[in-house]
Amino acid sequence: MEKCGQNWRGKKVLVTGATGRIGRFLVAALLEQRAEVRILTRRPRPDLWEDAPLRYHLGDMTQPDRFPALLQGVQYLFHLASHQPAPGTLNPYEDPLHWKVTAEGTEHLVRAAARAGVERLIYFSSIKAVGEITGRQSGPLDEDSPARPSTCYGRAKRQAEIFVLEADDPEGMRTSVLRLPMVYGLPGRGNLPRMIQAIARHRFPPWPKLENRRTAIHVADAVAAALLVAQHPRAAGRLYFVHDGEPYSTRWLYEQICLALGRPIPRWTLPFWLLKLAALLGDIGQAISGRPMPLNREGLDKLTANAWYSMARIQRELGFVPQHCLRTELANLVQTFKAGAFSPRAGAQPPGRS
Repeated sequence: MEKCGQNWRGKKVLVTGATGRIGRFLVAALLEQRAEVRILTRRPRPDLWEDAPLRYHLGDMTQPDRFPALLQGVQYLFHLASHQPAPGTLNPYEDPLHWKVTAEGTEHLVRAAARAGVERLIYFSSIKAVGEITGRQSGPLDEDSPARPSTCYGRAKRQAEIFVLEADDPEGMRTSVLRLPMVYGLPGRGNLPRMIQAIARHRFPPWPKLENRRTAIHVADAVAAALLVAQHPRAAGRLYFVHDGEPYSTRWLYEQICLALGRPIPRWTLPFWLLKLAALLGDIGQAISGRPMPLNREGLDKLTANAWYSMARIQRELGFVPQHCLRTELANLVQTFKAGAFSPRAGAQPPGRS
């Protein structure tokens, strides 16, 4: 089925990171539109796409010798693969393997793709490549804002972006980059389900009225944006922020979850200084025990800082319009929680199985 004027029937597509949180939805969408899909994965998951005509290739981004055969005949390459630290890693964003897998692996993949004659390469990056900005902002960052990644993960993502965009060739392979913020629409997984559980169980305090702004995107919109970018001629050589069009504050999230749970919004709020003290104690406890704490300064930054970005470029150049909003999704997530279908380890099942 064609969507948004696109035709993927018979297109030869490779997806790296296909069994990841977003990759599985992208593969499902491509299969639904009758693309010929092959995937690169470390762990086969045939249960994700029952009886689908997929070609599985076992391997990872540290095995560049496998890339030439993998890319033979590929027209479109969606690159989502990155390093995933082991659960419970104390500082997951500082794992040195991010550089080897995400930066160096992407460099090898891009070169192999260009030699193999791939037509379009779309790289899924992260807002961490530009840096999550703390403090107040007068407006959102855009694609021309300087990138100041603050973690090994962010620096590796930024270097991968550079490799991808520098490979764009009007006479050969065309490349594009999508920078994603927090992704929602993944049932039972992610920060939002954890926040809902914490509020429902009275483990999340009445949040201060801080007017921070953060952007987010539904997984279906992230997939739609990628498919649009892959076939739109104006997207070649371009970098895009993409989200659902609205900035959200942590306080707004807290209030909306309370209302969806059927609870009144508390009249009092926890003082911000007390949260900072708790985060400092969390850092101390983490250093002593070697285990992650429920709240530390990094976690507090994520909850109180700005991560606000403009997607005017992708709207203006490609006409992208998101179809989902967080207000509706929060209500759906709360209903899922009430039904007892929440599990932090539950895998999100992609729609449109073929």
